[in-house]
Order: sequence, then C-alpha cells, then structure tokens
Amino acid sequence: MTGTDEVWDRGAQAERTALAWQRTGLSTAAVGLLLVHAYPAGQVVPPWPGLLLLVAGAAMAAVVAPVRYRHIECAVRSGSGPSSTRTTSGTALLILAAILGVAALLVLA
Repeated sequence: MTGTDEVWDRGAQAERTALAWQRTGLSTAAVGLLLVHAYPAGQVVPPWPGLLLLVAGAAMAAVVAPVRYRHIECAVRSGSGPSSTRTTSGTALLILAAILGVAALLVLA
C-alpha cells in the first residue's frame, strides 16, 4: 500500500481513544469489585480502595470517555494536539489508588 492509497479517517483517533477509556474504566471497576468482594469481614483491611476504584471506573466509562471523545474530535478538526495534562494526572492518581488498594489487601490480609 502506498501513501496515496491510505485511508485517512479523522474520526478514528477520537473513536479509538473513547474505546480505550471505556475499556480502562470497565477494567478499573472490575478490579474495584474484586477488591470489595475479597474484603474479609472483621479484618483490618478497609473496603474503601475497592469502592473508590469501582466508582472511579464506572465514572471513567460513563463520563470521561464521551467527554474525551468530544474533546479529541474538536482538536482533530481544528488541527491541534489532543493531549490533556488533567487527564494524564487523573489517570496516574487512579493507578496509584489501585496499587495502594491491592497492597493494603495483600499486606493486611
């Protein structure tokens, strides 16, 4: 395939990003649900890391994915870059919460 035969779909970038956010959100919610399910009754391990991941993952799939889709669609149409420092920071904090939650479950259980 040569450079002139390639199909350029401007909406594909936004669609791929939205699907990635949905997958990440559903995966995060699933991990949170597993942490809540694994919560041993009467133990020192709190259920809040699992609940936090469950809520954050559901919000990511339901709210963040459509917002990012619209943002990237507008950025691609205007010709600017679609990167966002707030989204990157939020994702890093969510991953840190997941790591701390799993570590707390493993250490204190």
